[in-house]
Amino acid sequence: MKRIEDIEQMELDELESAALEQDAPVPSGLEDRILASLAAKAIVEASPKPAPARWVPYAAFAFAASLAAVAIIYRSSSNRLTDTFDDPYLAYAQVEATFQKISEKMATGAHLAAKAGETAEKSVEIINKFSE
Repeated sequence: MKRIEDIEQMELDELESAALEQDAPVPSGLEDRILASLAAKAIVEASPKPAPARWVPYAAFAFAASLAAVAIIYRSSSNRLTDTFDDPYLAYAQVEATFQKISEKMATGAHLAAKAGETAEKSVEIINKFSE
């Protein structure tokens, strides 16, 4: 048996020949244990990995929304709303006026979006012209 210091100073060829000369006993069942560990590793690698807990933010949001809904229901049940209009025709006229204002604002927004789209298209054309 050689000392560790002697083995550390040996060249690779010497180590290889020394390993081939000695007939080391193989422990019984070694091949079976190696095959079993390789099979176990293949099973572990093939098994699906658990997904990260991506549901936590959604659960927190759902919990907060539930609390808000409970608070709104509680407040609305304690303060019963009453009609502000005695005449239903007057109430309907007010709703129509409100919808007209909403429609005007939406039309203005659509017009601004169309203008922005034209500007973006011009910019894309210029970029494409110089990139050719």
